Amino acid sequence: MIAESPTPLVDRVRDFIRAHVLPLEDEFDGDIERAGGDSVREKLKATAREFGVFAPHAPLDCGGLGLGMAERAGVFEEAGYSLFGPLALNIAAPDEGNMHLLDHVATPAQREAFLQPLARGVVRSAFAMTEPAPGAGSDPTALTTTATKVSAGWVVNGRKWFITGADGAGFFITMARTSGEPGSAGGVTIFLMPAETGGLEVVRHVGTVDKAMLGGHCEVSFADAFVPEENVLGGVDEGFRYAKMRLGPARMTHVMRWTGAARRAQEVAVRHVANREAFGARSVTWGWSSR
Repeated sequence: MIAESPTPLVDRVRDFIRAHVLPLEDEFDGDIERAGGDSVREKLKATAREFGVFAPHAPLDCGGLGLGMAERAGVFEEAGYSLFGPLALNIAAPDEGNMHLLDHVATPAQREAFLQPLARGVVRSAFAMTEPAPGAGSDPTALTTTATKVSAGWVVNGRKWFITGADGAGFFITMARTSGEPGSAGGVTIFLMPAETGGLEVVRHVGTVDKAMLGGHCEVSFADAFVPEENVLGGVDEGFRYAKMRLGPARMTHVMRWTGAARRAQEVAVRHVANREAFGARSVTWGWSSR
C-alpha cells in the first residue's frame, strides 16, 4: 500500500471541517468540554472516518493514511482552520507528536500496546516533560523528576505541570532523570506509563485561556510510581535524543495547524471590520476593505 495523494485529501478535509466541525465549535465558542468532551470526540472521529480523513499521518499498519511530513502540510492546515479540527482527525498535540515518537522508537510490543490504540483513536495520551521551576521548562536539561532502578524496573518521583491532555489520557510518555544532575546534557530516560500506574496522579488543571484541548493542561505528580523494564522507551539515559526526534517535527506540525487557525482569524477579523458600524458609517466606507 502507498499513501494517498494529498490533493483530494485536502479537499475532503476542508469539506469535513466546514460541514461538521466549525458549526459545533462556533456553537460552543471553542470550549471542547462544553461541547461534550470525549463524547463529542467520539462522534467527530467517527464522521472523520466516514470522510476518509482520520489519522492521515499515522502509519498504514496502524490504520492511518501514512502521509509524510511534506504531504501533511495542506491537510493539517485545513484541519487547523477549526480549533476542534485536529482533535477530530486525531492529529492534535500531544497525540500527534507521541505517535511520531512511538513509530520511530517503540519496540514491537510497545507498538502494539501504545501506538496502535493511540493511532486508532481508542485512547488519548500525554507527554510529561515540563516541570515547575527550577525544573525543566524552556531548558529541558533542568529536569528534576527522577527514576531510580529497582528490581525488574524503575521507580519515578517528581512533579510535572502544563501537561496537555493529562486528564483522561490513557498513558503518559514521561521523561525522568536516571543519572547525572539537573543541568546535565544527558542522563534522562523516557518511560511509558499507563494512567492507572500506582503513584501517578493528575493533581489539577492549571488555568489557561485555551479551552479547546481535551484533558486540559495539568499538574501531575509521581510518588514511587513503578515502571516495568519493558516500558522503557528507547535506551536508558538517551531520552534527550528521542525528545528531539519528537519535538522537532512537532514544531513543524504545530505551524501547519496554526497556519489554518491564523487564516481563519484573519477572515473573522476582516469580516467583522467590513460590517462594523462606527461613527455613523460602516467601516468599509472609511478605508477598510474585506479584500
